[in-house]
Amino acid sequence: MNNQRSILGNYLHESSVRRIRQLNRERNARIEALKTREDAEAYVKSVRQKIAACFPMPSDHSVPKSELTGVVRKEGFSIEKIIYYSRENFPVTSNLYLPDTPGKHPGVIFLCGHSANGKLSEAYRSGAANLAQKGFVVLLIDPISQGERWQFIDVPNASEANGKCTREHNMMGKQLRLFGEFFGAWRAYDAIRGLDYLLSRPEVDPARVGITGNSGGGTMTTFTQALDERFTMAAASCYVTSWQRNFENELPADVEQIPPGILAAGCEMGDFILAYAPRPVLLLGQKNDFFDPRGLLETYNQVKKVYALLGAEENVQCFIGPTNHGYSIENREAMYGFFTKHAGVDAEVKENFDATQLSEPELICTASGQLLKSRPELAKVHDFIAAFARDFAEKRPKLDAAGVRAKLKELLNIPDKIEEPYVRMLRGTGVPGVPDQRRSFARFALESPDGMLTPLKLNSGTTWFHFPALEKLTIYIPHLDSASEVIKIDRDADDIYAGLDVSGLGETLSLNADQVAEMRKFNALYSQDYHYDCVELMFGSSMVARRVMDILRAVEFVKARGVKRIEIAGRGQGAFPALFAALLCDDIAAVKLWDALESYRSIADKRFSAWPQSCMVPGILKYMDLADIREAVASVKSLEVVNFVKEPIPEV
Repeated sequence: MNNQRSILGNYLHESSVRRIRQLNRERNARIEALKTREDAEAYVKSVRQKIAACFPMPSDHSVPKSELTGVVRKEGFSIEKIIYYSRENFPVTSNLYLPDTPGKHPGVIFLCGHSANGKLSEAYRSGAANLAQKGFVVLLIDPISQGERWQFIDVPNASEANGKCTREHNMMGKQLRLFGEFFGAWRAYDAIRGLDYLLSRPEVDPARVGITGNSGGGTMTTFTQALDERFTMAAASCYVTSWQRNFENELPADVEQIPPGILAAGCEMGDFILAYAPRPVLLLGQKNDFFDPRGLLETYNQVKKVYALLGAEENVQCFIGPTNHGYSIENREAMYGFFTKHAGVDAEVKENFDATQLSEPELICTASGQLLKSRPELAKVHDFIAAFARDFAEKRPKLDAAGVRAKLKELLNIPDKIEEPYVRMLRGTGVPGVPDQRRSFARFALESPDGMLTPLKLNSGTTWFHFPALEKLTIYIPHLDSASEVIKIDRDADDIYAGLDVSGLGETLSLNADQVAEMRKFNALYSQDYHYDCVELMFGSSMVARRVMDILRAVEFVKARGVKRIEIAGRGQGAFPALFAALLCDDIAAVKLWDALESYRSIADKRFSAWPQSCMVPGILKYMDLADIREAVASVKSLEVVNFVKEPIPEV
């Protein structure tokens, strides 16, 4: 792919910044308007409900099935190696740190960051052990794809994900979204079921239960404490800032850190802290953290205002450590001081247990160190994904063409009326290395309401400064870049194509927000394309929906210029929005697809698929698959599928 052609890519990034700044102006005004305790209580209740709506999960709070696989004894405490089941046959490996002293103790759920070894990470076992020595019962949990819970062991053609926790997460996340599921809710539910187990232990006082974690564990601490009223205190490290700061700083995040629709609901990170205000909460950051401490201080000060209205300003505290991203000893000791104070425990704040006294081999729960190697009969996340695909395919009602159209329009959140876009007439261009003048393009930039520019490039062999009134035009949606792809199409001499570089493709490919190790690899599980799709998801949409809107605006533009017959064509990932737009727009007379995916279910059925997340329509497999959409299109207009492919065509 020729990244030098991405001359409009920064518009995609800046449009997301403008949108979240506007959201926060509106949210800040709502918080500034809070004047009384009753105002604050109403605000807290509203954000709690909004957050819960973004986290679909089971409601079971029975004591989960569990098993003890060993005990380690140390001075002042012991460690039980516990496997509990958060779902049917779905295990969670954990270590339960138990003080030797008798009686009821405060409890803590300890959630790990994105360390490959999970609960064995030195910072986390140090935190758990020192809490136990201070009189806390601590359940330290392996997250999915970390510690003993890797999900992609020996999966063919999955080298990008195997053993790489965030990449495993992102792979499962894009599959789950096909069913309207959120991977972050799966992570939170593991923690909530851990709380169910912890509260079943006779050593734990249910009136004193905290939750803490760092980085990815700080994320899940922030989310989980906002979803369960049983926690009495929380300490989130190295996560809380603001999504506005993340967007401005071009910071991609892991799929579990992307609550769908949360920005559309008008929420920011601080609302998670407020969901059960005035519960005691400690916000921890680091001076040199990529989670911007400026955003942390802004969030803290805003949250403190609401706590003050509730008469408990001292219940929310902030501490910024002197070092880099991580649960440093300074941050851990701040957490010990906060928890001992609010749990009424008389214990010193300083650490006095050296975690090197705990060896990794003695803390694992399974013989091999990996659940799926020691006990392959146990369920993995993909078993649930495959079951969702099968069950929905068998049980969902068959929709007629009108029903498919209506439901697709709803899933993509397409408005009833599409406004003709404002247009900028840009300088013409060609394809680098292709001197033939007939392969040059007149360029027209279509402006979206949020300021995104989408170039429509007319390939007609004539230099046009104003779009002509054509008898027939085919709008081409590329796999990666319309200019380089359009000139390769075998077509009749009088066929005129206009390449449309929909958001994130071709000239609008953003070069922002890449992870260094995957720089410029479009289909990577952690690329800029993934990041901007996550942005759309938080705003209650998707990148594929945004691309459909780009097409519909382009149709309005060329129709207003007198084009009589409008057809559409799409290749690869461009085939998705091309097909959807053809169904939703009566002005599109025909559609032609190359290198198209045959079914979304094929993505769910496979352990690993390279189709990018930006091609997924959230929740679509609950109602239909691509075959249903093709059938609905073919019932009203011409549809030609040149070929199907199982995986996206290679990048060039």
